[in-house]
Formats: sequence, structure tokens, C-alpha cells
Amino acid sequence: MYGYDVPNYVREYERQWKSYDRFLRVRRSLDVPGMYVIERKTRWVHDYDFRRGTDRQVQLKDDYRQVYKVWPNELKYVLGSLKAHDVQAHGGAKALADRLDAMEDKEIELADRARRAETEALSGEVYDHFGWIEGRKVSVADTIR
Repeated sequence: MYGYDVPNYVREYERQWKSYDRFLRVRRSLDVPGMYVIERKTRWVHDYDFRRGTDRQVQLKDDYRQVYKVWPNELKYVLGSLKAHDVQAHGGAKALADRLDAMEDKEIELADRARRAETEALSGEVYDHFGWIEGRKVSVADTIR
């Protein structure tokens, strides 16, 4: 995959990406030699001086935004990553936000439940300890048979 064949591989990968999203393009990075920049066409208004040759200025001039910046050996992972991070594939932004909120609520509930269980166990031990100090009969076994 390295050497003179890299442009051929890049073109093959770019065809795959364009079949998934026709607004994607790939080009060599101006900021980091050897890296490739995967960009997506956007519509945005900009007022910027385009004299210097950096990746950001090329993107502003051509109305593109950076999606990924990858090394040549990472090109094979881009399509899978695009599919995994596609908001529309998850049912849109609202559905994704609702799913993330539900996951967060579940994590909070599990943490609260663990905290309550720990508190109940500790208070039970304290109760048993005070009972033992007062002379009450206290079970030392964890389970009763």
C-alpha cells in the first residue's frame, strides 16, 4: 500500500466514500506532509483572507469542512468510521440525543443504586456492631441456612 501505489489506493477508497456520501473529497494535507484530509462540502458564509496555503484556508476557499485527517495506512478505516458516526443512520439528531439521554439516566440510576446498596450494607454492619456491644445476639454468618 505504500510507495507509488498510494494514489491508486486513495482513488479506490475515495470511490467507496463517494458512494456512501457524494459530498466527500480527499486531498493531501498542506499542514502535515504525508497525511490525507477527508473533507465534506458544506454551505457556509465566510470572509477570510486566502493568501496563505494552509488546510483551513483551502477548506474555506472551497467551502469544505474537515471530517478526518488520516495517515495512508488508516485510509481503510474511514468508511467504517463514517458509517458508525453518521447521525442519520441513528434516526436523526433528536433520536440520537434521546438515546444518549436515556443511557445517561441509566448510568446515574445504576450509580445511585450502588451507592444505596453500599450505604445499606454499611448501616447494617454498624447496627450489628452496636448490637454486639450492647450484648444482643448478632448473627456472624452472611447467610442463614
